[in-house]
Amino acid sequence: MMKYLVTILLSLTVSPFGMADTLSNLQQQTSRAYEQMKQSERDARKARKEVEVKEGRWRYFKEKFAEAEKELQTAQQASQEAEKNREEARKRWNDYSEDLYQKWYRKE
Repeated sequence: MMKYLVTILLSLTVSPFGMADTLSNLQQQTSRAYEQMKQSERDARKARKEVEVKEGRWRYFKEKFAEAEKELQTAQQASQEAEKNREEARKRWNDYSEDLYQKWYRKE
């Protein structure tokens, strides 16, 4: 109903040539708006694809980080164990060296 009222009012206030210009302008604006809409859809689709790619890379590096963290923990444990073994071996060497020194010293 409102559309008809606007059309009637426009026809009374605008000449037929003015009405044609108005319709032509409206068609151009509609066409531009449609192209903008299609471009924004392409942009949104491209942005969604980019997000998917980045999420995939993020998951990959997150997994690699977790693997590296486990490897670090394993290496730290091995280092601690090696240090403990070194200390025990050093203590045994010191003990045996002391025993040897004592026995050698007493022998003379």
